[in-house]
Amino acid sequence: MGCLVSDYFPQPATVQWNSGAITSGIRDFPAVLQTSSGRYISSSQLTVPVSSWKSGSFQCHVSHAATSSEVTKRIEVCSAKPQPEEPEVTTPVVPEVRLLHSSCNRRTDEATIQLVCFITSFYPKEITVDWLVGGKTGVPAANTETPRKDAKGHTFSTTSTVNITQVAWKEGKAYTCQVTHRGVVVKRHASHCPGESGDCATTGVKISIVPPTPADLYMNGEPKLICLVSGLDSAEGVKITWSWEQTGPLNPDPQQVREEPDDTVTVESALTISKAKWLAGNVFTCKAEHSSFASPLTKTIEKETGMRSRPHVYLFRPHNEELKSRHPNVSITCLVKDFKPEDISIRWLENHNVMTGHNFVTTPVQVDINQDSYFVYSKLTVPKADWNEGYSYTCHVVHEGLEMKYTQRTIEKVQGKK
Repeated sequence: MGCLVSDYFPQPATVQWNSGAITSGIRDFPAVLQTSSGRYISSSQLTVPVSSWKSGSFQCHVSHAATSSEVTKRIEVCSAKPQPEEPEVTTPVVPEVRLLHSSCNRRTDEATIQLVCFITSFYPKEITVDWLVGGKTGVPAANTETPRKDAKGHTFSTTSTVNITQVAWKEGKAYTCQVTHRGVVVKRHASHCPGESGDCATTGVKISIVPPTPADLYMNGEPKLICLVSGLDSAEGVKITWSWEQTGPLNPDPQQVREEPDDTVTVESALTISKAKWLAGNVFTCKAEHSSFASPLTKTIEKETGMRSRPHVYLFRPHNEELKSRHPNVSITCLVKDFKPEDISIRWLENHNVMTGHNFVTTPVQVDINQDSYFVYSKLTVPKADWNEGYSYTCHVVHEGLEMKYTQRTIEKVQGKK
């Protein structure tokens, strides 16, 4: 028998059976934060012999110290009615799989995170459960219970539990409960959500919005918002819609799907907006819906306001040791610093022609704590022969803090200089 405690905040809620008279056969499952309501849900399971069930009386008593409230529910024992013999079943039933995890301990990282995989309503009994981390084996030994026959019908259910350190959990890797039954594989994923905010579902599904790049906003004239729904088992049935606080239609591009290295799926929806709509500070909302979600996932975005600082751009020629080496390529580095906000676009030109992205690598934007601003590096790799030939290379930067919205620096080999 079970006692489900829902819609409470904060933790904990204490469950006792028969006011504490029963102490054995109890299994308390970890509380889970429901992202749709911001409240917790937990459960307690009591297992008793059939003889005790038929002759005993059972009460679930819940106390919540934070609100000084108590609730007691009595479980009635119903007389069992004779059940007709069930016909022999030969058709397999695919299991239903849910993956839940406990919450982080904010006081210390020396804690344990428990992941519980509920596998229910399957037939026949034989089943295999594997745990993956980042799409690969390597999770500590799991405790998978022997499948038990459900109270009604001919199906079976079981649970599989894994305990990991909170430090490992916070690395953000996806943990996967992979269930194989009669050749059918069902996967459910879970991963740490920074701050355990509403951006993440307990299944590991996350929603985010990428703002327009400065290059698209100020140079290309086609600013886009990109909504990403990641951590999915499948893209089938996922519906993404856009809305905004003003009237007027929004026409997003067709949804795109990509497979990730950890065996999950990401669905992308791109919305082209006008430069004026974005700069006016309008709020845009992306909503993702699917039958497996407890409630729709939503995310909003608007243009950040605050102080603006123009970037300073420094371009560095290849190092002398690199020029003297036998390697056929050399590196040109562009340092962009002292800018706010962090959104910035960098591209490279060779002899005034735009170069493709595989020629250069740009680091993620970093915070310059001492200056209360941001900086970024971009490294361009070019053939040494082209550099020696006198080709010119330009680092082109787009940022809203610049008067013309862009600036650039050009460098080339000084003829006669080695």
